[in-house]
Amino acid sequence: MPGEYIIGSGMTEKDLQLANWWVRNRARVSSIIRNTLIVLNVIFWGFVLWSLLDAYIISYPREARIPGLIAQNQLAASGIQSSTPLPLIPSDVKMFLISGNRKDFLAQLSNTNKTWWAEFSYHFLVGDKATNSHQSYILPNKQRYITELGSSIEAPSKNAKLIIDDIRWHRIDPQAVDLDYTAFAQNRLQFAFTNTTYKRDLQIGTQFVGQTSTIFNNPSPYGFWNVDLTIILYQGNTPVGVTTVSKEQVKPGSNEAFAVNWFDNLNGITRTEITADVNILDPKAYFP
Repeated sequence: MPGEYIIGSGMTEKDLQLANWWVRNRARVSSIIRNTLIVLNVIFWGFVLWSLLDAYIISYPREARIPGLIAQNQLAASGIQSSTPLPLIPSDVKMFLISGNRKDFLAQLSNTNKTWWAEFSYHFLVGDKATNSHQSYILPNKQRYITELGSSIEAPSKNAKLIIDDIRWHRIDPQAVDLDYTAFAQNRLQFAFTNTTYKRDLQIGTQFVGQTSTIFNNPSPYGFWNVDLTIILYQGNTPVGVTTVSKEQVKPGSNEAFAVNWFDNLNGITRTEITADVNILDPKAYFP
């Protein structure tokens, strides 16, 4: 080709220039390649050694504590939860229409806490109408009835709700219950009702009324200034009437007969339930 010279074995001028450059720079190129490989090798093994050092010496002690910290946090959360009372649980509300277009309300409240008792305010809500507010209490691990009797509230709705507010929780002092609240309560709450009957043969004037008769027994060695009784009438398993009675000066070992009159027309009564409530955690509730 024009401009090119073939020398000796047929190598071109460019081939000779390249060969000349390689002869003069081979040592330098080899050194660059060798140094590059050494640097890459150092970087690679440095990364490996750093990873091992970080994994087993620097980060391992810190990371090894993480499961322990998680377990400690879980224990702390469990401790906080166990030291916090669970909410009170209200039942559905039964509403009874009585004479004079008045209404009685009945609900059951449950306290599942074993070491907490509560004082609270309550009222019943029908639609947007509220009954009067009352104060009450509930003992640990206890169910009790909550009532509102003879309310003149006017509301078209037949659905009522029990509203619990202003709850004041109290934790049991172990020393005050001899370190065992269950035994403490069993020794005091021994109330019983015997010979309970319901009849509608009582005549007052020209009206026949129902009457519940029973004997209130307190076999415990403890006397109480006041014990609240809730009396519920049933037709089968359905409550149809409720009233409350406060018995004063309930003496230890006493057996007291009493009767309650029902002026509403309640027929077909198959069962009477009576429950007794007294705040055994209040020292003022006891006789001296």
